[in-house]
Amino acid sequence: MIRTTIAAAALALASVGTAAATAAPAAADSLGCTATYVISSVWGGSQSYGALAQVTVRNSGSSAMKGWRVSVRYTDGTVVNRVGGAVSLPVIGLPGIYAFGNESYNGALPVGGSTVFSLLTSGGGGAAPAVTCTPS
Repeated sequence: MIRTTIAAAALALASVGTAAATAAPAAADSLGCTATYVISSVWGGSQSYGALAQVTVRNSGSSAMKGWRVSVRYTDGTVVNRVGGAVSLPVIGLPGIYAFGNESYNGALPVGGSTVFSLLTSGGGGAAPAVTCTPS
């Protein structure tokens, strides 16, 4: 009788422990962003004379972003002369790598929200740069 009661109590505790252990945690919000680079204007018939590029930063995560950082890597000798709608950030490394951060007014992006900043460039042969975005 005692053995049966202990076995029943152990089974009851084991099933309660199993239920608690298998309960799924709430889904965590994730941060994510994408950046798209598009040449919108070219001067003198060639990007080497000058070009205006627009970079669209989009919140691709499941929670609001408080800020972002975009890195652009040119491999064709393109130089960024001016930036609008973003802050230039220092980069230590290879030539042709630039980093930009949000301004105070365009860093907070809701889920699916986006903002655009512009780059005035010169030089280079028109090769598409590598662009990455990191939420902050």
